[in-house]
Amino acid sequence: MTIATKVNTSKKDLDTIKVPELPSVAALKAAIPEHCFVKDPLISISYLVKDYLLLAGLYFAVPYIEHYLGWIGLLGWYWAMGIVGSALFCVGHDCGHGSFSDYEWLNDLCGHLAHAPILAPFWPWQKSHRQHHQYTSHLEKDKGHPWVTEEDYNNRTAIEKYFAVIPISGWLRWNPIYTIVGLPDGSHFWPWSRLFETTEDRVKCVVSGVACAICAYIAFALSGYSVYTFVKYYYIPLLFQGLILVIITYLQHQNENIEVYEPEEWGFVRGQTQTIDRHWGFGLDNIMHNITNGHVAHHFFFTKIPHYHLLEATPAIQKALEPLKNTQYGYKREVNYNWFFKYLHYNVTLDYLTHKAKGVLQYRTGVEASKKAH
Repeated sequence: MTIATKVNTSKKDLDTIKVPELPSVAALKAAIPEHCFVKDPLISISYLVKDYLLLAGLYFAVPYIEHYLGWIGLLGWYWAMGIVGSALFCVGHDCGHGSFSDYEWLNDLCGHLAHAPILAPFWPWQKSHRQHHQYTSHLEKDKGHPWVTEEDYNNRTAIEKYFAVIPISGWLRWNPIYTIVGLPDGSHFWPWSRLFETTEDRVKCVVSGVACAICAYIAFALSGYSVYTFVKYYYIPLLFQGLILVIITYLQHQNENIEVYEPEEWGFVRGQTQTIDRHWGFGLDNIMHNITNGHVAHHFFFTKIPHYHLLEATPAIQKALEPLKNTQYGYKREVNYNWFFKYLHYNVTLDYLTHKAKGVLQYRTGVEASKKAH
């Protein structure tokens, strides 16, 4: 386990980073082919159907997998369920952003059809996730990402400090910790959690929660009302889906060099440039609708580009950011066939953020490496 060492930085003595001229959102949009912004509801629905068919196929296959391959086969099946379940989540993700179609009623309907079976309350998640996109890399407002400062870290208990280091934590961070318990943004199931401020929000929370409960009951009934069968073939696959979702989200916004900004330094474009495209390989990026390797384009135009146009939009984004390639604000892409182990490694080494300049924070390991290099 990495022992955190205190980085001696005084806010008074910090320099101000000179930020190069960044392209405007309008300039980035103008660089992208116009057809990338076209939302075709029939194409979007076809992906929803495809993911349902893949999940049905996996359920059809599991008795044979268990019979011939035993527990090793079952473990592989859990991973496959997690990946395909995450693909289904990504379809609902488009619905939540409005990039599924131009019809709000269709987005809401298909969003619930995609998210309720995997126990993700659609409307509450839509609310918290939108703020993540609106304030990416904002120290205080970036929901879904509990940015930990040096002060926060030193005030934590040992369990709070090192829980993320324990590999099994990845299976628990989405469900139940994030959606049910509500860490850090508030419970997505409890209508009076701190996530909700209006009666409309609370009503939507109840509706989405009931949709999840109905799906869970149907799964329990199909399990012959057996708790063992329900847990083995429904809840454990959902834990793997949560793990994959946590890894995707984590790797998109984490490495030693990413910057996080205090309010006076944050800007929309500046924050989005800290997003990272990661190529997982082995066909996984395509299965999961390119949410892994098309995420930079998604972040800049999260309400406008459906997932099936992200890879077409990415080269245009990359070209527009080309003048910034030798700065902190250039296009970021990594090939990570070792995505799972990369995730585990970062959980150990990326412990807390510390100031690298006025209003700009970076992970301790990145600041230390930069000081050694200079």
